[in-house]
Amino acid sequence: MKFRRLPPLHTLEAFVLAARSGSFQEAARVLNLTPSAVSHQIKALEGFLGVALFQRRPRQLLLTPAGASYRDLVERTLSRLRDGTDQLRGQHGRTRLSVTLGAFVAAEWVLPRLSDFTARHPQIELAIDTSTRERDLLHEEVDVALRFGHGRWPGVTALRLIEVRAVPVVAPRLAPAEADFAALGRLPRIHSTLVPEGWSTWARAVGIELPPAPAEHGFDSYLTMLQAVEQGMGVGLGLRPLIDGRLARGRLVAPWWGVAPKASTYWLLHRPGEAGRPELRAFRDWITALLDDLVSGRTRFDETPTPE
Repeated sequence: MKFRRLPPLHTLEAFVLAARSGSFQEAARVLNLTPSAVSHQIKALEGFLGVALFQRRPRQLLLTPAGASYRDLVERTLSRLRDGTDQLRGQHGRTRLSVTLGAFVAAEWVLPRLSDFTARHPQIELAIDTSTRERDLLHEEVDVALRFGHGRWPGVTALRLIEVRAVPVVAPRLAPAEADFAALGRLPRIHSTLVPEGWSTWARAVGIELPPAPAEHGFDSYLTMLQAVEQGMGVGLGLRPLIDGRLARGRLVAPWWGVAPKASTYWLLHRPGEAGRPELRAFRDWITALLDDLVSGRTRFDETPTPE
């Protein structure tokens, strides 16, 4: 049997992503490449096929009729190849589940307890991604996303996990003798640059005018922000019950304990139609039980020290 040549797989993936988004730049973001590299891959594919797949116009990328037809073929073929690969892996004892989540939840809750999941489901190979870039479930090779938000993400299924509330927290040595709002004006204020409006949103929810701070410090992740608060750099907003472990261990204190308005909701996202996948269902049930124990107070913090 003589095998006919096929175009390189990476050029087909680049083509599908560019066709879906209508942008080399967006395809490059998903693939973690430069737009120029994606453009070269598409040109290589067009050279292999001997036909133009796109009409390149200023600020606009359109599929040619041949490109539209080929996109349908490639999408169907890649989908069948992925499904067949997953099925084969499952039949031979192991399945893979890719999960993307923030570094704080990963470090505080998931990673310290991951051995429990692997003991329960040794056949599931987890790939954990904690990059700050928001991954695209519809276009990237990621199965599950854990995210804060409003619950409305176009084209994906969202399962509500827990509601989180914001409360000011400080290192024990900085705790004011009286937990009045004026004390907030005597401490440097720390915030996450990913949510620069966090303090103003909290103040509106509480119904106060936030007093000026002697200094402000911003950090590019929630985890490093909390670590700065623990080191005594100032006051930050803690998300309960996610920070309850640090409160229970005395690493943080919340003098303004009773002032904790709703800040956000934590969700589990996956592609439509995949809720029945055994590996996805196993992870969903495990993370749901883990967070339910946290909310109900059943979690014992002395058994799960926080890794740094």
